[in-house]
Amino acid sequence: MKKFTFIMVMIILLGNIWVVFAENAEQHLPDAKAYILVENSTGQVLSESNADERLSPASLTKIMLLLLVAEEVNAGRLSMDETVAASSHASSMGGSVIWLEPGEVMSVDDLVKAVVISSANDATVALAEYIGGSEEGFVKLMNQKAYVLGMTNTNFVNAVGYDDLERHYTTARDVAIMSRALMREKNYAVFSEHMLTRLCSVRTGTERETQLLNTNNLITYYKGIEGIKTGTTDDAGYCLSAAAMRGDMRLISVVMGCENNYDRVDLSEQLLDYGFANYELYNDCGENIKPFENLQVLGGVERDVAIIPSLPGAIVIPKGRAGDIKYEIYLPKRVTAPIVRNQPIGTIAATLDGKSVYESYITAARPARKLTFSRTLTYMIGRFFGI
Repeated sequence: MKKFTFIMVMIILLGNIWVVFAENAEQHLPDAKAYILVENSTGQVLSESNADERLSPASLTKIMLLLLVAEEVNAGRLSMDETVAASSHASSMGGSVIWLEPGEVMSVDDLVKAVVISSANDATVALAEYIGGSEEGFVKLMNQKAYVLGMTNTNFVNAVGYDDLERHYTTARDVAIMSRALMREKNYAVFSEHMLTRLCSVRTGTERETQLLNTNNLITYYKGIEGIKTGTTDDAGYCLSAAAMRGDMRLISVVMGCENNYDRVDLSEQLLDYGFANYELYNDCGENIKPFENLQVLGGVERDVAIIPSLPGAIVIPKGRAGDIKYEIYLPKRVTAPIVRNQPIGTIAATLDGKSVYESYITAARPARKLTFSRTLTYMIGRFFGI
């Protein structure tokens, strides 16, 4: 009886300790105004909170600048070896700077290095003016690119990320969109070395040598980390867009509005850990689907039409569930002419536990013309004369 009582007391005590531990752990979870975790190649969202809330982006703004720089380089309109003379406007920037003097000449590569590693505002404006003719001109290019990318809750009014929430804002989801664009192979290659540099300098070996320190702490220890950008202002709080790759899967996490640097790094790490621990890329989309038979066409010159499914190269699924993927196919028994090439005919959905993980159209592989009187007459004459 005493032994039983002792065991029960220990169970109760351990239970209370676990409850206290769980409560304390919950209290110490990093807080943020918004966050999102996406898989890069598919854009699938794995976790999110307030991802569409408009917030001040701070220096996450510069992701757009880097994207436009990369596109200029890849198009051959800009070389990293070109030199840029700093304007008085660029030299007047405050905050994080490399103390550019009016008229000072620096290579595009050094300016980019200063932006990527230490988020230098003067280097940012110097590049913006060089590409866009003026900061205002470059901001127009930024907003045009945001529109093309589908960043529907974003507007820029400056190139560096100064607070102006009424006019200069974005969302965690939109930051993820432009981060994905920056991580495209050709674009990322322009900055890959700088993204993972912790400490270096510009004006090396001169009296005005300036050290650059990367504030993305994840690059010092996180497995597979590739970048991308930090940002901090009074209104925006502490922000971080981070990309990491393990195996064939690249994840991008965006956190905005944290209270301090530790929280933004910790939350980013937890999001990335969650994604890598629980998800994988499924690359066999459609391999188990039998070829579709041609569909009968009513009222058409052609009696039937070939159809094809539109399937992605890969989708993200929970780890170890590849064998549980099923396909739900919705197709009519016949279609009515006219049919144009690529016209949606039905739908195909990859499902897991009855929930759709991917859905797309089944489309016509070729057109099917409507059978009109003139076409019927032509057909009959051709048959009669053996044409």
